[in-house]
Amino acid sequence: MTKKEKMFLEDMKRCRGIDFARIGMQVEVYGDIGTIRGMGSGANLEVVFANQLKWGKHASNCHPEDDIKYFDADGKVIADYTKTVPASGGSHG
Repeated sequence: MTKKEKMFLEDMKRCRGIDFARIGMQVEVYGDIGTIRGMGSGANLEVVFANQLKWGKHASNCHPEDDIKYFDADGKVIADYTKTVPASGGSHG
């Protein structure tokens, strides 16, 4: 694990209470697939989206609990914040 990845994990858990998010993890934000690249200001996720025509090439600042799904390495949903309460994984709030 790189220093950046370790810092990301520690900060995401401390600031947002989310201990399952990882750099390189696939997410779906507002229905669009992307990859977590890091943490930006306000402890938000930096996500690079697959649809670069819509979102551009650079990372977008995304709230880690706002209409987002997190996927494990096998493509299974491990946390779903598209509802009021996540389906599984982590704490909400």
